[in-house]
Amino acid sequence: MKTDSEIKEYYNELATSYDQDRFDNTYGRFIDRNERMIIEQLLLKEKGSVILDLACGSGRFLNYATIGIDVSEEMIKVSQKKFREKKLYVADGEHLPLEDNSVDVIFSFHLFMHLNDEKIARILTECNRVLKDNGKVIFDIPSKKRRQLLNKKRNGWHGSYSMALKDLKENKEFKITRSFGLLLLPIHRLPPFIRPVFTKVDHWFANSFFKEYSSYLIIEMKKK
Repeated sequence: MKTDSEIKEYYNELATSYDQDRFDNTYGRFIDRNERMIIEQLLLKEKGSVILDLACGSGRFLNYATIGIDVSEEMIKVSQKKFREKKLYVADGEHLPLEDNSVDVIFSFHLFMHLNDEKIARILTECNRVLKDNGKVIFDIPSKKRRQLLNKKRNGWHGSYSMALKDLKENKEFKITRSFGLLLLPIHRLPPFIRPVFTKVDHWFANSFFKEYSSYLIIEMKKK
């Protein structure tokens, strides 16, 4: 895995072109639309809450948050131009510049997939510190069962880490309350006119018995 400074520099260099490169294409738009659908469901009852977008990047989901934190100062600059009213900080997930018990919900997308067990554990401990009683942390992660099924090996650090739900069930600080599967079928490769029908089919299968064979899992955990 790359060092924190190397990852920071990687995203600093991508900041100004990140939105266009990652989400201005068929796959990116599909992922963005479906992630938003699940985020909105998870945050449905959180109106008025203090919500932290951890690893907010270029601000793609900052409209759902009150606070944004990212390790890349260049990403924060891009986010601040979009959301001048938001409180944004340059910081690492292991050292959040927030007081104890001050946040209701933390969500973090496209972060844990680049890390490892030890760093994720330290970030979750820091999330536990800043969350209020019964606070929640929400994050996405590639599905380990999917990768095992396809015999996909780790390659480098970018998006290489995966988890199964059982890996989190014995966590001493959080308990899983909800989980969703995302992208069981390769819908983004289908012709645009037929995708809406298959999206509904994919959502059903991805949140059935086959959930952990989806490409990604979105997990909500509550502070114990």
